[in-house]
Amino acid sequence: MLSETAGVIAVASALLVLTLLLGSLWVARLRTALAEARTTAERERAAAAEARAEAERERAVAAERGEEVARLSAVRAELDEAARRERNLRDSVQASFESVARNMHAMAVVQQQVLDGLEQRISEAALMAEVMKADHAAAQMTRKAQTLMVMCGIWPARRETRPVTLFDCVRGAQSRIVEFGRVDVHGGQTLYVVAPAVEGLMHAIAELLENATVFSPSRTQVAVSIREVAAGAVVEIDDAGLGMPPDVLEQAVAQLRDSLDLAELGAVPRLGLACVGRWSRELGFSVELSTASAYGGTRVVVFVPHRLLGGGAEPVVDTEPVVIEPVTAPAAPAPIGADSGPGPDSGAGAGLPQRRNRRRTNQKAPDAKAPAPTCDPWTPEAARASIASIVSGTRRGRAEVAEADQADQQDRADREGGR
Repeated sequence: MLSETAGVIAVASALLVLTLLLGSLWVARLRTALAEARTTAERERAAAAEARAEAERERAVAAERGEEVARLSAVRAELDEAARRERNLRDSVQASFESVARNMHAMAVVQQQVLDGLEQRISEAALMAEVMKADHAAAQMTRKAQTLMVMCGIWPARRETRPVTLFDCVRGAQSRIVEFGRVDVHGGQTLYVVAPAVEGLMHAIAELLENATVFSPSRTQVAVSIREVAAGAVVEIDDAGLGMPPDVLEQAVAQLRDSLDLAELGAVPRLGLACVGRWSRELGFSVELSTASAYGGTRVVVFVPHRLLGGGAEPVVDTEPVVIEPVTAPAAPAPIGADSGPGPDSGAGAGLPQRRNRRRTNQKAPDAKAPAPTCDPWTPEAARASIASIVSGTRRGRAEVAEADQADQQDRADREGGR
């Protein structure tokens, strides 16, 4: 009986110990699971906190970006408004310059018409010389007005209806500058410029001659040489100034090359080279500046391509034989023949080119004075005859211009009426 009781107690004890061991193991596993769960919860809380912080950062960045976009939009709107104001300002400035140019041109035309009337009634040589000076000043005003018009995108009306020799084209440009007596022209009598290109080429060369005379000593000459080349013709203009520094030369070349408007030429703009550049792009000739002048100054080379040259098919436009005759007439001692100078044949020349013919005649002075070596060749009658021939030529040239302008106005009126 006792042995059975001891066996039961031993079994019970073993079961109790086993139960305790299993309980301890379960408690240990439970603690481990709780610790892992606590760690996982902490990690999840940390991840959630980090996610919330990232979301806050993203919202802050989005807000900053929105503010930046708003600022950029405001800046862009301000820039657009500034650009619009600048365009309006440029348009208003250009319109103002255009109005001034048109008014100057109209006043110069009226002045020349008034001077024409005076020239027809004046017979005194000294007074006629003063009137011609005023006429030359009006021509300067016309050139300045045309320069402003070209810079505003308005091309002057075409004046010539027939080809003109390149020599006469350069001489016409010479007649449009102040110090025309300092320019010495050689060559080009057999090269003809087509009529549509005469006015633009003459205007451009006049601006180049003006620069050459202004930026060189007044006691020096400006040499102009006209030569025919394989691809056309060149007009070389050499002055005896101090030349151009490299930076100034680069700026001048940029004015010839770039299409600058009036607002981009500075506070005190120089319009000459910019106007020449516009004419060169419009007509298709080229202009090059360099310091390779043999006189120590600046050399300008104007290249006129073949398409702007008309050949010598119309020699009637060469007015040399017609112009020289009335100019050499004063050298003769017979004033009666000189009084007939203003006849129909004496109007083939115009203004300053006749002075050139007089100088060319004076270069052959021994032959011209040979018939009457003892007579004074420049009598009042002779002066009157010479000036009368100049007036006649000027009047005839302006009459052709007036007819061409009237024809253009009539065509414009017809087109507007057709609309």
